[in-house]
Amino acid sequence: MRRGTFVLLVLKTCNTKSCPPNFVTSKRSFPFSYTTYLAIVRHWFDTRLKKNGLPAMLLSLLAINQAQASNFVNFQSIDTSLYMQFENQVDPQKTISPILEAFGDYSIGDMYVYSIWQNSLQSDYQGDKSTYYYKFVPRVSLSKVTGNDLSFGPVKDILFAQWVAKTKGIDYDYFPGISIDWQASWISWLRTIFYFENNAKGSWNDQRIHIDYGIPFNNRLGDFRVVGTFDYTLGLHGQPETIDFKPELHYDLGKSLGHQPGHLWIGIVLNPIKNKYKIRDTPYYQTDQFSYGISIRYSFF
Repeated sequence: MRRGTFVLLVLKTCNTKSCPPNFVTSKRSFPFSYTTYLAIVRHWFDTRLKKNGLPAMLLSLLAINQAQASNFVNFQSIDTSLYMQFENQVDPQKTISPILEAFGDYSIGDMYVYSIWQNSLQSDYQGDKSTYYYKFVPRVSLSKVTGNDLSFGPVKDILFAQWVAKTKGIDYDYFPGISIDWQASWISWLRTIFYFENNAKGSWNDQRIHIDYGIPFNNRLGDFRVVGTFDYTLGLHGQPETIDFKPELHYDLGKSLGHQPGHLWIGIVLNPIKNKYKIRDTPYYQTDQFSYGISIRYSFF
């Protein structure tokens, strides 16, 4: 696993009064306390991810609690999910992956943290049967820092972003970038980020356009949302051009069962990729893929 385009599920940065229905914070209690959940997460890191060398940084970010009382914090959430993916290229053809995500909206910007532990479902796979990837993406908002509303037309805000990522056995990637958040009545979130890539090889050798989005809708069957990411690397300095598109369709299963909306989701996912992991596709080694999968997700906020 080389890049973090598995997921984009970032909740819209908002307070509880302005959140759309799918993302409103409810005053009803969870099945167990937030402190209990953090203890479970901490135990999971101790027994699983720490064995793979994940830094304590990620756990520290996810364990931020009681900070809601601070003026610095506007909104925080933690998502846990499980994905089963089929027809992968380069990686094992069939995989199962626990994913842990955190998102926070703060007085100067926001931050998204993502980690995945990918495991092969094929006993006969000859390569590494398990790998991990994590990233964190802090962004500084010009509107929040300057105290001026910079929105105009469809533009909601302009931000400076920093993508820091780590894959098992590979050094860190550092991608500084400029981000634009968009606003429209039919979306929960839409943002584009233009990155300058400083890859693990230590060279500024490519550029990337990243898009992620969330579009809620409902019908007689219940509440749905289409979420996803699109990453396009330009293929500079002799590197292959890369396209990584990952749309997902989620269904609010929790609400349909009579529980709080916006927490328990099931979904299907598609993931077409051109030149996966920046490895050029050839007749002898295929890196173009069209994989698909299913997921279940629970959001704590």
